[in-house]
Amino acid sequence: MTRKTKRATYFLLGLAISAVLIWVLFRNIDFGKLVQALKGADYIWLVPNVMLIVLTMYLRAWRWKFMIDPIKRVGFPDLLASTCVGFMANNVLPLRLGEFVRAYSLASQDKEITKSASLATIFVERTVFDLGALLIIFGTIVWFSDSLRDQVNDSMIVATNMAIVIALVGLIAMLVMALKPNQVGNLLTRYLFFLPDRVKELIKGVILKFSHGLQFLTDFRAVMLVTLHTFLIWFVMGVSNYFVFLAFDFDIPFDASFVLLVVVSIMILAPSTPGFLGVYHSGVVISLSLYGITDERALSCALVLHAAQYITVTLMGFYFLKKRHLSLKTLEEEATEPD
Repeated sequence: MTRKTKRATYFLLGLAISAVLIWVLFRNIDFGKLVQALKGADYIWLVPNVMLIVLTMYLRAWRWKFMIDPIKRVGFPDLLASTCVGFMANNVLPLRLGEFVRAYSLASQDKEITKSASLATIFVERTVFDLGALLIIFGTIVWFSDSLRDQVNDSMIVATNMAIVIALVGLIAMLVMALKPNQVGNLLTRYLFFLPDRVKELIKGVILKFSHGLQFLTDFRAVMLVTLHTFLIWFVMGVSNYFVFLAFDFDIPFDASFVLLVVVSIMILAPSTPGFLGVYHSGVVISLSLYGITDERALSCALVLHAAQYITVTLMGFYFLKKRHLSLKTLEEEATEPD
């Protein structure tokens, strides 16, 4: 299967999943009650919600700075611009290209940073720090919330603990790669002995470039700062969700906003359309159902919550795209090309 065919297949799969989930969400909805819930919301609460969404973009850029500094000290405005452009790209481009666009955007502005190194920092950020933080938050809420613990079975708790362990193992693996890139490359190619020498050398080169982006893992202070910022980012995101709950006058505990955060973050891992249509809204409805919120009220909240994040992040991304004189089409074409 060619790369073009794989991309087309993934795109169609994501489109199908989004379409099915949207149909499931709306098939039994009383549209009169849905409209009533939307009309009855107090949208003044979206002001602090949007302000916190903007704040998280700044916090993400600051966190990225601690990861990039061992490679090259990059100005915060450049990191903020690339962060916003990357998140915007996830909203408007297919195939989850946002992370690649973010990496290429920074590499295109600073030639001393390779796209592979930039992508390595993003990979660790998303799969180790973000995932680990979300799982720890969810585990903490389950442990201390009596109402939620009754809804979560033992198998889910075990699965959460296993996922935390996997995230820690992943962090250790990335640290080994950062400290011993040549040894990792040699070990990997030894087990890929059946490949041509040219391909094995190419793999070693990619590992070396990738490991360059993992250098911050060897600095304890940098790791602690990244960890601190990660929990701060998700705390701010959780609080931003709660303001939308207030807009709909939901009588649910504060920790519900963090449960929603975890469930939605897991749901959007599934293939979907740009902007996570269907999967995002399903995550919100599933989360709120745990607290007795009806489908119509939950879906109305999902629509507003998604729109507030989508519009805010997309506008910020296009602003920096224009300010930095970047082309979205060029970013899309170059994002997945090798260094």
